[in-house]
Amino acid sequence: MKNEQTKERILQAASELFHSQGYNGTSVRQIAERANVNVALISYHFQGKQGVLEKLISSYYDQFFHSMHERVSEEKLTSCLEELEEMVSVYAHYQHEHAAVTRLIERELSVETMLAREVMTVYIHQVKHSFASVIEKGIRNGEFRAVPVDALLLNLTSLLAYPYLNPQVVREVYYLEPGSADFCEWLVTSAVQFLHSFLHNQNV
Repeated sequence: MKNEQTKERILQAASELFHSQGYNGTSVRQIAERANVNVALISYHFQGKQGVLEKLISSYYDQFFHSMHERVSEEKLTSCLEELEEMVSVYAHYQHEHAAVTRLIERELSVETMLAREVMTVYIHQVKHSFASVIEKGIRNGEFRAVPVDALLLNLTSLLAYPYLNPQVVREVYYLEPGSADFCEWLVTSAVQFLHSFLHNQNV
């Protein structure tokens, strides 16, 4: 129990520091000081700073997929469009609730590194598959018009990720606060409207 609490403190401290000053700008000693632990415990629990980052990312996505499965399973959804709307809502709210790690991941993915490749291979492909399978099902059953699924998902995920990759642009160019609850709701509404316009089948 004590070990788990220590690890959580280290992860929380690291996420705050990585968010405020970047991964490369953060030292193991700074993480230890913020977490109020002996610096040796970071090596003991995570094998160093890289291990802390990898654990932050893996925990983020493990919890995300659990939340997605739980919400979609418990809702009484009657169409593929309703399922997509629920998935978008979970996606946006999860990002909002874990904003520091979300931004950290988006920044890491923007750089060509071995870690970025691993995240794309293990997690981002899974996110894509989750959305694509629902869209493809809707196309097969005639609920959605035939659309290029990859193009649709590239637009959708870009819309959802942009505020975390470029929060300063959102604030200073669009005069919106990406960290606010109101913005999160606006983002969900915008993404759902985009899906409606892209997928609407006039024959249904």
